[in-house]
Amino acid sequence: MVIEKGITEIENALEKAVRRDCSSNVTVSFSGGIDSTLVAYLAKKHTDVELIAVGIEDSHDIEAAKSAAKLIDSDLSIITMNGDDILTEAAVLQKKLNLTQFEVGFMLPFWMAAKNAKNPILMCGQGADEVFGGYARFRESKEDTNLSEETQSLLKIIPVREEKIALLFGLELSCPYLSEEVIESSKLFSQNELIGINGKEKLREAAINLGLPSEIAHRKKKAAQYGSGSQRTLKKKMKYEINFELKFDTNKIAKSIKKATDPENEGWVESVVKDNVMKSKVRAASMGSLKEAAEDFMACVSVAESILKK
Repeated sequence: MVIEKGITEIENALEKAVRRDCSSNVTVSFSGGIDSTLVAYLAKKHTDVELIAVGIEDSHDIEAAKSAAKLIDSDLSIITMNGDDILTEAAVLQKKLNLTQFEVGFMLPFWMAAKNAKNPILMCGQGADEVFGGYARFRESKEDTNLSEETQSLLKIIPVREEKIALLFGLELSCPYLSEEVIESSKLFSQNELIGINGKEKLREAAINLGLPSEIAHRKKKAAQYGSGSQRTLKKKMKYEINFELKFDTNKIAKSIKKATDPENEGWVESVVKDNVMKSKVRAASMGSLKEAAEDFMACVSVAESILKK
């Protein structure tokens, strides 16, 4: 009964957060995964909704978005990008917001959705993975995970990243998963309960109860930059690299830091661990961006190590 009550609280919180942000027509940055599809499904109950999916032709996100839009009976706008488009827009995005190389990769679909949005409110699924435990690294290293810290960190980033992009195009940003009521509802469960076996277990249960088709509710996560195909294109331009060999106190710490600093899939940084040593290769398209990428990587290592040693 306690678990059922907790799921109901999550459902009510999500419905309230989405409804509050439907004061006008909404555009959803849409990938076809559970996060963006659930908020789009709920928003449809209150206003007109435009779905925008971004990616290279036949990319994972485009195909997933097509099937998800059909399942929730919604029209979908598709923005197909080629290699030149991705490189051009990535350069503009990096200049406008001074993002790290990795951030540019996964923010590009959101940037393009904002640029092409026809409605005044831009809604997204940002925050679901942090609040409800969706990332693979959470499942692989539950004892080293702190979802509350992950969420608070994201709340500090959103105003200088997603909100700034929305404002550049005259839009109002909506992040229902980062609303106070949704965050509080998630705290009714332990981290292990939230994460579950496949990640975001309690969110998936709530989504099904709310009426989202199970085919979408149980879809596995694919990070935005990989699902859209943008990272694949950007990686081809990474001609410069720097190698690190980092020695830690134990093999456990080395493995935990690898999980904390790795992207969800192979991308701008690749690491391997042997004994208590982590060897990492950081890549970039220019010497200037390589310096920034290396500094960002080492900052992540430093933060992860300090948390593990507490």
